[in-house]
Amino acid sequence: MTNVTIATSPSTDTADGADVRQPATRPATATRAATRAATRPDRAATIRTLRARRRATLAAIVSTPDPTEANRLITRTHHELGNLLDETLGGGAGPNFHTWAVWGSREAGRTISGRDVRGLAPAIGALGAVLGAALGAWAGLSPMLVAVLLALPFVGITRAYLARASEHISHGNRIVLEEIGAATIDFVAAVEQERAGDAHAVNRFLSTLAPGATEDGGQQLLRRAFGAYADAIDETDDDRVHQLVFAANCLAVRHEHIRLQHDIRSSMPAVLRRVITSRLLDFWVGDEHLRVGRDLVPHPTAGGEAFPAPLRTLVVPEARAAVAELRDERRGQDTLVGDGAADWTVLELRMDYVVDLFRSRHLSPEVFAAPYPELTDRLLP
Repeated sequence: MTNVTIATSPSTDTADGADVRQPATRPATATRAATRAATRPDRAATIRTLRARRRATLAAIVSTPDPTEANRLITRTHHELGNLLDETLGGGAGPNFHTWAVWGSREAGRTISGRDVRGLAPAIGALGAVLGAALGAWAGLSPMLVAVLLALPFVGITRAYLARASEHISHGNRIVLEEIGAATIDFVAAVEQERAGDAHAVNRFLSTLAPGATEDGGQQLLRRAFGAYADAIDETDDDRVHQLVFAANCLAVRHEHIRLQHDIRSSMPAVLRRVITSRLLDFWVGDEHLRVGRDLVPHPTAGGEAFPAPLRTLVVPEARAAVAELRDERRGQDTLVGDGAADWTVLELRMDYVVDLFRSRHLSPEVFAAPYPELTDRLLP
């Protein structure tokens, strides 16, 4: 496969939109040689057909009307895309964007269905009633009457916010799979096309991703992410492979979270954002229970260190750049101390936590676990 290197500096796009790269061919490692076995030219039509079928299935899943059912399908699709991308990368390269997205999507389902805040409205109503009773007694009014008058709006406002949060999280859940899922399907097809003899398929795919910043509707971060995945396929050093995949994951999640910023901010009332972050925002990665408001602790796969051996000293430029761009530079480079987020609606605080999460758990087998082990049927062709 033709190697693709994406610069970590501003885009090198030409005026006509063509992407300027200097391809370099590197021999495959023995463990990845099988992934680049030559494919017969007559595979080209089959590759195009399979890509179209996967794209159609993806569109149908994203368009599922019921939010709870859509979330469950989206979570399972991330798991399948994660396995598909892992196979394309040659296996053993660590979790990819979709492998991680499984767990964010599964936790989003708790908000979408209301399971993470079940009982919150009655609790807020009870608080309103207590305040109302105290206020009524202080003012010389009927405590019970004031309690009821204050409890009702408390409950109504809480339910309105919960419904708003569910709507925004569901919207974000869909747009992530719609964009990055489709890009992954196209990338996998492009890799297969190169194996079938089309030497420029991956470069053509990358050129379809819009230049420019995510904030302006561009996809330059995704270009860099998939460029790093492409480089990982041809890399001969296993540690560098891990670092390239880690870098790609960070760049893709940065793109995703910029697009989700409005939905995330709109899902939490401003006065409660810090409380929600510290008390309610927990999630699972396989069997590991984590809270975004608390600092991460070293994972057993890191041998007592903050980060596992392949990611302990970053030498790949893409990985070093990703950490420099996304992680708080005021924190020590080799520590997990201070990565807990005080306010999850702040993009920079989210990225500071997520970069450490991706790096510290890169060798964790839990990341690859199935989100719903009882469901074994495949969604994607």
